[in-house]
Amino acid sequence: MTSAVLDQTSYSASPTKRRVRSPLTIRELLTPVFYYMRHAILAFLLPVLAACIAIFFAHTVFVAQSRLLILLGGDYVFKASVADPGSAQSFDRSQIVHAEMEILSSRGVRSDALKAIGLARVYPKLVAEPQGFAKGVDQLEKDLTVENIPTSNVIELKLKAGDPKVAADLLNKLVEVYQIRRNEVFKRADPATVSVQRDVLRQRLSQVEAQITDFSTRYGFGDYGQEFNAVQSQQALLQGQLQSLDQQIATRAGRANQLSILNRSTPQEIQVFTDRSRSTAMEGLMQNLVALQAQRREAAEKYREGYPLLADLDARIARVQAEMRQVPAQQVSVERRGLNPVHQQIDTELADSFGDVAGLRNGRAALTQALDRVASRLEDLVRIGPEYRELIRARTVVESALQDLDRTVEDGSLANSTARSRANVRVIQPAEPPTRGKAGRSLILLAGCLAGLITALATVLVASALSEVMVTPRDLEDKVGVPVLLSVALNDDILPRRPGRLSPTRLSQDEGRLLLRIMSTLRNTGGSVMQLISAHEGEGVSNLARDLAAIAVSGGMRKVLLLDIEPPDGRGAAAMFAAQGQPLTPVSPERRTLQVGDTTLYVSAPIGAGGLKVEEAKWGKIIQAARTSFDLILIDSPAFERSSAGIEVAGLADATLVVVEAEMTRAAVARRLVDQIDDAGGQVIGAVLNKRSFYIPRWLYRSL
Repeated sequence: MTSAVLDQTSYSASPTKRRVRSPLTIRELLTPVFYYMRHAILAFLLPVLAACIAIFFAHTVFVAQSRLLILLGGDYVFKASVADPGSAQSFDRSQIVHAEMEILSSRGVRSDALKAIGLARVYPKLVAEPQGFAKGVDQLEKDLTVENIPTSNVIELKLKAGDPKVAADLLNKLVEVYQIRRNEVFKRADPATVSVQRDVLRQRLSQVEAQITDFSTRYGFGDYGQEFNAVQSQQALLQGQLQSLDQQIATRAGRANQLSILNRSTPQEIQVFTDRSRSTAMEGLMQNLVALQAQRREAAEKYREGYPLLADLDARIARVQAEMRQVPAQQVSVERRGLNPVHQQIDTELADSFGDVAGLRNGRAALTQALDRVASRLEDLVRIGPEYRELIRARTVVESALQDLDRTVEDGSLANSTARSRANVRVIQPAEPPTRGKAGRSLILLAGCLAGLITALATVLVASALSEVMVTPRDLEDKVGVPVLLSVALNDDILPRRPGRLSPTRLSQDEGRLLLRIMSTLRNTGGSVMQLISAHEGEGVSNLARDLAAIAVSGGMRKVLLLDIEPPDGRGAAAMFAAQGQPLTPVSPERRTLQVGDTTLYVSAPIGAGGLKVEEAKWGKIIQAARTSFDLILIDSPAFERSSAGIEVAGLADATLVVVEAEMTRAAVARRLVDQIDDAGGQVIGAVLNKRSFYIPRWLYRSL
């Protein structure tokens, strides 16, 4: 039988870091159940036996029944006042039924009913015990069942007792006490008591009214709310006026500053009239020019041009003309000055602005004083507000209580006169002594069987979790952490070996070829090397190695070498083949390698047997020489408990298979073996669960 889940892409990863998990099947779940069948049966029988003992001591119990009909009456209708019937409010059906059930289940009702019937009659065993009556009331709560029949207004009561007559009498008494108790619950107030309470409330209301009047007079207001709103409005108005004045003062002050600047820059006097005439210097120069021009005309008549006298006159005329060009033609003869009207207007406006600013500032001071007075008044109102509101609240509470009390008196007087004539509880079925009792033996047995099943399942789970041995491939994967490549059965339907032929006795062709396909995925130079090793002797390593070698030869593998390392005395691979009638032919002068029959299977002579240990350095040469001559080398390693040779050659193999015997090898030992191989540089690609037993019945196993 094979059970393997293989991820060939994961062989390059470290084996200790892989999380291996086969699919969880129904077979895997049922195997622990059948494996721990005896423990599970014992765990199942213990609760069942306890249930049988309880059935033996069970007593017959009689159950009395009674039913009540709950109607919508005035008890569950609330009216704000008698004069306003439209304001009535009522509970819904579920609320009414639940309220009645609460009254029925109350401790006081149970206590009064038990006291009326008598503790000695209902629970005679509790009479002699301390606090016997209290225990009887508690026991009655357990024996009494109050249920509402779904989608109805009917309440069903059930009471268990050892005597049918006692059960019926106690249940009827319980209903009777319940009716008396509910009348007390829904009873209206006493008119005399209500009158006294009304007088007290009226006196209290008068005192509160006097306190409110004194408070209002002391602080000078009629209505606090109106006074508070008026002061707030006045404060807001004054604040608005103050802001407006501040804006006007700022505007007038700015205007006055600008007028002051203009006043300083504007002259006080300006020129009014100016009279102008010809300049005296110009008149003299003109006369001098005319005289010189006359002298030149006279000299020109007497002398020729270029004469010194003419040149001198021309020069003098030119000088006079030059002076005439420099001297102004006119001069001021009369000038008048007067006051500047612009300066006078600026002075006038400046004086008006200063006056306005002064007036506005005086007005602001008065407005500020008024605002301070209003703010002080508002602070007083805010300070006394909580006290005034407390007085008003007290008056409101007293008035409301007085109104409610008056309404209660009116409603109570009317309701008390009619409530008794229309009670909303009807006894549909009074309790009668039951004719047959119930011991509950079937329920006890069913509970015992259910507890037995739970206990058996828990036993299987705990035993499977705490067990160190491995029964299924999933156990091996969970506890050791390596994939299970093969699961080999314990000689169920395997044919015995036949002398003279190479036929596997445990591995099937499919199982062997699965391992060979795994070896083909490992890329190596030369032949592939697979090692089989176990922790203890007798776990089937040699048999599996020989069977795998035979399958490899029959599958067309060219040359296969079975390398036998330190076999027990007389039980080497060559000896086993010889015992099966296979002819062994030496193929080397040293007779270290033998050919099995006319096949391509070769087996080595025992290496390291008889106390002849091979040095660790020589293993590499032996394996390397075998790679060059064979396509597949299978290493039959000794058990780890007997020799460490298997660990020494683990690092030289391409893959290592750990053989674990089902139900024998402990998980800690198998994990230690895997760790030793990993530390030696080997690569554990999986495990073989050998000699596995199948505890599930064959017919069931095949149907799953």
